Amino acid sequence: MAPRRSHARFDPLPLELAPALRARRHRLADLAEGRVLDLGGWSDHLDHYHADRVTSLVLIGATPARADLAPVPVETRDLDLVDLVADEAGAFDTVVSLIRTPLVADLEGWLALVDRVLAPEGRFLFCEPTRRPGRTGRLLAAFAPLVRATAGLHLDRDVPAAVRAAGFTITDLDRFEVPTVSAPLRPFVEGRARRRHR
Repeated sequence: MAPRRSHARFDPLPLELAPALRARRHRLADLAEGRVLDLGGWSDHLDHYHADRVTSLVLIGATPARADLAPVPVETRDLDLVDLVADEAGAFDTVVSLIRTPLVADLEGWLALVDRVLAPEGRFLFCEPTRRPGRTGRLLAAFAPLVRATAGLHLDRDVPAAVRAAGFTITDLDRFEVPTVSAPLRPFVEGRARRRHR
């Protein structure tokens, strides 16, 4: 079953995430290669895509004005992964996801779509909030239903485990904390994963 359609929205996320994660967004854009799919939500990293490594860039939900920041050919799409897979299966060498998973109700289905749009041996670059390991993580997970009810965010999930379960091999993973007023949003992961050849 395809995941429920839901365009990523920036507004439920705390404003302090923007400066706190800027350097990490820039770093992941620096690593992108080939034909790139950027899953949207942010724009201050677009000038970090390299023209000598990125052949083209597809942006989901970006406005044309912000897309002009990118030094590579850009195509903007006002759609989501469910629509994109029909025409672009296996078409991308890199998919970049920057704080998109909290806005996705069906994470398993969404990651399956990421897998489908990637070429064999394609890379998935992500910076996402995740569930904190151990006892503290279990305690914070108790607040997850309240966060979902008030902000519509899904924060009680182990994102690295979900990425692996979707068929990716994680090659680099950095767990870190973000200073924010919302405790469930503090634990983050920055990761690089490769699609397993099938």
